[in-house]
Amino acid sequence: MHILRGAMKHVLTIAGHDLSSGAGITKDLEIFLALGLHPLSIPTSFVIQGPGGVRDLFPTPPKPFARMLNTVKNEVVLDGIKIGVLGERLQVKPIASFLKEYREKPIVVDPVIASKNGFRLMSDSDLRFMIRHIFPLCYLITPNADEASAILKKPIRNPGEMESAAILLSQLGPRNILLKGGHLPGDPVDLLFDGSQMLTHKRVRMERVVHGTGCALSSLMLSFTVLGYPLREAFLEAESLMGELLKESYKLNGSGYWYTSLTRIAHNGNERWHVLKSLHDASVKLEYLNMVALIPDAQMNVGYAIPEASGMEDVAAFPGRIGERHGKVYFKGGPEFGVSSHVARLILTYMKYYPHMRACANLRYDQGLVERAKKFGMAVMLADRRKEPERAKSAKGPSLDFLAEKALKGAGSPPDIIYDTGDIGKEPILRLFARDPAELLKKMEMMQSWKTN
Repeated sequence: MHILRGAMKHVLTIAGHDLSSGAGITKDLEIFLALGLHPLSIPTSFVIQGPGGVRDLFPTPPKPFARMLNTVKNEVVLDGIKIGVLGERLQVKPIASFLKEYREKPIVVDPVIASKNGFRLMSDSDLRFMIRHIFPLCYLITPNADEASAILKKPIRNPGEMESAAILLSQLGPRNILLKGGHLPGDPVDLLFDGSQMLTHKRVRMERVVHGTGCALSSLMLSFTVLGYPLREAFLEAESLMGELLKESYKLNGSGYWYTSLTRIAHNGNERWHVLKSLHDASVKLEYLNMVALIPDAQMNVGYAIPEASGMEDVAAFPGRIGERHGKVYFKGGPEFGVSSHVARLILTYMKYYPHMRACANLRYDQGLVERAKKFGMAVMLADRRKEPERAKSAKGPSLDFLAEKALKGAGSPPDIIYDTGDIGKEPILRLFARDPAELLKKMEMMQSWKTN
């Protein structure tokens, strides 16, 4: 059969299906997709598992399991393979026969023996069978200290014993060993052994039990290897991403194990890039249009938040604000996150009521601008700063919070503009809101035309 191969790399996971998507095939697929690989999957078993741990395991029947292996072998060009939980001994020989077709490709095996809650997933005899038939075909195996102890039939109690264990594991056939030390006392140390050199990575232990960490790390190792990273660099990159996954872990329902999501991290990274690019594009247009007539005495700023922003660090703006220099709009720097408490507070308060409105600019107040906005159909609201309580007036931040909250609570729909006519010691300001910076600029253009007519 002639196979057309595109630029995207193809990777296969052969592992258990975790219905809670915290480990096994579902975790592998998420990581492969997040890193730009095309994933394929063959379930060895269906694992009855939730945030409280594994309850049961049902192996995939031999006939459909064999047909899935043959379909992949006959119809797909693979760039890498990962093996996880095996459902039973009967699956070992078909898998070994399948792997022999891919000796030149990276094959990563995560020899999962038991779940975190102690449910046994592989018997001792099945483990020996797997070691004999599959380990010699592997590019890398990724056991944790407990699994390595079971494989070698000797305890591993500290980093020194991990080094000895890695050497012994390499003698069983795998070309490389990644021995995970998270189950040992103290801060976790992972060790990579390539047959000649050892490389370790240490992280601060987090006081939480995170589900699927072994699956995630082995999937990351395969992914970076397939993407062309040398082994040591793949290890360092995978460990770095694991640190982010652990830091951003969460609970499904407030109890049980913690879960990770690389897709969530990748999405946040993409959103932050999009926010910064949108603000950069807006700054180019703002300079071209030279909207100096809209800059207040306190100077202007334009802010834009990521979706679900929760703090100032999730809102980007221009450091030092936007001013005027020699009759031209002047930026003191490019957009950054966490540099403007003023627009950040306004946007965060606004998003509590209307989460899709994530952009804001503070502009010079002029009643002509207000009337022009109304003529173009913008919703305009007046906030009277003279009615602020003394506790709000005494501080800049609470004053902005009070101003926005009071206006938004009385709004039946999202206002385009919330403005005030000032108070003692406070400049009147017009605050313009939009879905994004591009929409802000369109509204500003309409208002700017009043000043140039």
